[in-house]
Amino acid sequence: MKPVALLVTSPAKEKNNFWTCSITSPVGSLMPPCDLASIAAVLREKGVEPVILDIRLFDDPMGALLEAVRRIRPEAIITNLGTASAMEDYEIFRATKTLVPKRIAFCFHAMALPEEVFSIGATHILAGDPEYAAAEAVLGLPSEKGLWTPENFTTPPGYVEPLDSLPLPALDLIDVKVYHSIIMGKEPFSILLANRGCLFSCTYCVIPFLLGRKYRALSVTRIVDEIERDVNTFGIRKFFFIDSALNLKLEWLQGFCEEVLRRGLDIKWCGNMRVSPINIPLLQLMKRSGCFRIFFGVEDLDLIKELNRKTTREDTRQAFAMCREAGIETVAFTILNDGLDATESAMAKRIVNMVAELRADALQCNIAIPYPGSAMFEDYKTKYDMPTDWSRYDPAGFAPPVPSDLDLVKARRLVYLHYFLRNPKYLWKTFCSTDLRSLYSFAHNSIKVLWHNPARTQAKSS
Repeated sequence: MKPVALLVTSPAKEKNNFWTCSITSPVGSLMPPCDLASIAAVLREKGVEPVILDIRLFDDPMGALLEAVRRIRPEAIITNLGTASAMEDYEIFRATKTLVPKRIAFCFHAMALPEEVFSIGATHILAGDPEYAAAEAVLGLPSEKGLWTPENFTTPPGYVEPLDSLPLPALDLIDVKVYHSIIMGKEPFSILLANRGCLFSCTYCVIPFLLGRKYRALSVTRIVDEIERDVNTFGIRKFFFIDSALNLKLEWLQGFCEEVLRRGLDIKWCGNMRVSPINIPLLQLMKRSGCFRIFFGVEDLDLIKELNRKTTREDTRQAFAMCREAGIETVAFTILNDGLDATESAMAKRIVNMVAELRADALQCNIAIPYPGSAMFEDYKTKYDMPTDWSRYDPAGFAPPVPSDLDLVKARRLVYLHYFLRNPKYLWKTFCSTDLRSLYSFAHNSIKVLWHNPARTQAKSS
């Protein structure tokens, strides 16, 4: 009989754990667990029966988990462990400690804090790419790297090369129709990860720590095969690339667009990019292949050097201008850092003016968070007594983990208020193009972001 592995999402319903980040978004999306689908495909290939359980879909997530454990009796349980949801995720390991022999965590939080994660009940940590290490853990196979245990968590992370050796994600184990996002519209969508690793070292980023500093990518043929499978088998025509940046290799991006067009795939897609390198002919090609939106990490253009962004204000301005010329919508990701502004109002005005200068179609504004594994975290450790209540490490939360001269929660609220007042037409257009679930989530989260009382939260946390 095949061993069974239960792959489970976080019980935190309002926090999306991607491989590359752990972030709460004010749009209130519910993203499909395609990270678990990728692991499941390798487990299936290696002779393990995978079951994916999204406990976010239940009124009682932990109750649903325990019911599934008693019914399925898995050999192992596997979950993505990010920082913002870690306090909720830890309950998975505590609750199954006597019920499931192997309790496996992956992602940057587990890699950065292995002793803590083992202490709450994990038996294995998948360091680096999780797919093949997961199979080794479930089957009890020896591993030279990428698989940590309480007795040995000093071996190097394991990285899959070539990435084309990975089978197509087991999307048949996910009901894609139950997921929604205001940025993806009304149609079913899927999440893609085409490249791993990053050559850059932005202070707040965990990608090099998690996936390495060497750029690795699925071949153009392999990623388009996955898209074509998803179109033909699951009726998916919208795709969200969660890569740190799709334009780390321009020749890859150009080849991808050309292959989508060659196969005649009628799809829409969006993804993250750096503001350089980029050019008009490539953007026009991206548009023809279905690209409808690009997310740029603008962060804070007045702190480019401090954040080690390796770009310029002019490069950023030109990138947004070229996207407008090519007819592709843009979203500016911004983060709030202390130190430049005298008041919260001044900070909000500066950030909104920065986005207005770029003429971005939308923005997302979060508080800069020192995630474990990032250079920012290591720097802050030398200055502050870092709290271990990981719920405070939520960029859209209300009690940031480190002290600041300004109330960054108030500043974030003012950014959104000022921005939405300046851009009512785009907000209305977005509302009209999405479904009721996303609208409800957006309204629910907006109420918290815009009218939450920071003083009450700080009083509870103190």
